[in-house]
Amino acid sequence: MSKLLLDTNVLIYALDETSAFHQKAAAILRNEDEQLFTTTKNLSEYFAICTKLNIDPGQMFGFYGDLQENLTFLYPNQTSLQQFELLLKKYRPKGNRVFDVEIVSVMLANNIEKIATFNIDDFKSISEVEIYLA
Repeated sequence: MSKLLLDTNVLIYALDETSAFHQKAAAILRNEDEQLFTTTKNLSEYFAICTKLNIDPGQMFGFYGDLQENLTFLYPNQTSLQQFELLLKKYRPKGNRVFDVEIVSVMLANNIEKIATFNIDDFKSISEVEIYLA
């Protein structure tokens, strides 16, 4: 079983049944061939987006409960901080791209090289990761 990190957009689209990406995102969450992960940075983004979109709190927290049962949450640590510093020096990201590099640093610290995302441009220039396409 391989490891797969889920980017925030996968979580949002899986929650939003009206999204054009809902079916693909939901399929990623049901994939039993992958061990699924996300980072605490992705969770912060999830809650920020849900509140910005005025998602019903019951739905938002209900889906979060489902995520807690089906994903492993990863936290920054000393190893990810070292990875983060190396990636910052290598890629020199600007603005929100810094957050993408932080997510990748946590992935690498946990030996995860594959990320599921619908925002391919956010990660395509980072050679350390492979983008999973559903």
